[in-house]
Amino acid sequence: MVGSLLASAVSDPKCAVPDMVAYDEAQAILAAYMQNIPLLTTEFVSISQASGRVLAEDIRAVMPRPEADISAMDGYAFRCADMEKAGSVGLPLAGQIAAGDASPSLEKGVACSILTGARIPAGADCVVAQERTSITDGHVHLLEQNVRNGLNIRRSGEEFCKGDMLLEHGLKLDWRHLSILAHQGKEQVSVYKHPKVCVVANGAEFGATATDCRTELNTQLLAAMLQSEGVRVTRYVCGSDSMEALHKLLHQCAQEADILITTGGISVGQTDHVLHVLCQMGAKCLFRRVKMRPGKPMTVMQLGQKMVFCLPGNPGAAAICAQLFIIPFLRGFAGEKQEKKTSMPIEGQSSFAYVAAADTTSFLPVYSTENKGKNLITLVRSVGASDILCLTQATGLVRVSAGTSLQVGDMCQMIPFTA
Repeated sequence: MVGSLLASAVSDPKCAVPDMVAYDEAQAILAAYMQNIPLLTTEFVSISQASGRVLAEDIRAVMPRPEADISAMDGYAFRCADMEKAGSVGLPLAGQIAAGDASPSLEKGVACSILTGARIPAGADCVVAQERTSITDGHVHLLEQNVRNGLNIRRSGEEFCKGDMLLEHGLKLDWRHLSILAHQGKEQVSVYKHPKVCVVANGAEFGATATDCRTELNTQLLAAMLQSEGVRVTRYVCGSDSMEALHKLLHQCAQEADILITTGGISVGQTDHVLHVLCQMGAKCLFRRVKMRPGKPMTVMQLGQKMVFCLPGNPGAAAICAQLFIIPFLRGFAGEKQEKKTSMPIEGQSSFAYVAAADTTSFLPVYSTENKGKNLITLVRSVGASDILCLTQATGLVRVSAGTSLQVGDMCQMIPFTA
């Protein structure tokens, strides 16, 4: 059975494996394929559950804000011309309007008490703050003579008008947006569904009966990373080097998930079967290995309409590849607009020197500190692609492009890790 699987995989024309690609080329290939993959379907959720979800509809104002002219503070409303005419006598006080009250017309030659948020009565054209007035014998007197038309009045629609675009589809909602939805009377909102991802680790060393049994780390690490992005993750471990077992598990995952992620088994060793099994299943290889460090075995395939990300088995390399390739892809797949997907890099001064190989783009774990008003980017010691301790000390990555170098004092950019 192993022989037949391998033979059918190698002979399948879809299994044509492209040459190793440069890092930027790999990203360009992935971005191009992203344009042809349908986004997730949508669902309606209550606005109380909408934080963290990606908006699948445009939200235009169905009412202005403020909905009417309202008072910006507690004070007194009147006509400027009436107060100017009254002079030192002041204006007689007639009534009070609070937020939520009906707002009758203001008679000529009088002032009314008004509270913050209350509608401006028809006829009034300014509001003077309570602390800038005095009341004597039932008359309002100004302590300062600097009133003007429109003073302390929030005009209808000054924040936004009916029909204005408030929130565009593709926006990841958070606490800042929920009040907008509530103001517009939205009880439910259309959002993209959470992606379903299967993460599969494979290797005989993870089998319970293995002589040299190892603790499987990558599915735990990757699941936590993806769940912070709102992804629903199912973890699997194929604890053998059996092609048949791997084929069966990946076939099951292809039925369950929107996206597949494998870790391990994608290099060139005798027990690295992921590429062969996926080809036998009919997957097309978009790129096979990337000129980057760490993460050279990184491979991406397309199984029908589903993307399969094949990560290296070393935990540090798997984590970095997931940050650079999978997280941006998932955000786009989940409906986030392109310009919203990338974390803003942090610019700072390098405290270290590094020379990248002529054909390899390097990604270095670093952290940023402030020094005399400037960011200082410091390299974190790492023992290699399997290192997990360095990830707890780093807050992001510095890219050093192939054939270039970074010197102490050079300006560089740190790509922050996702939460």
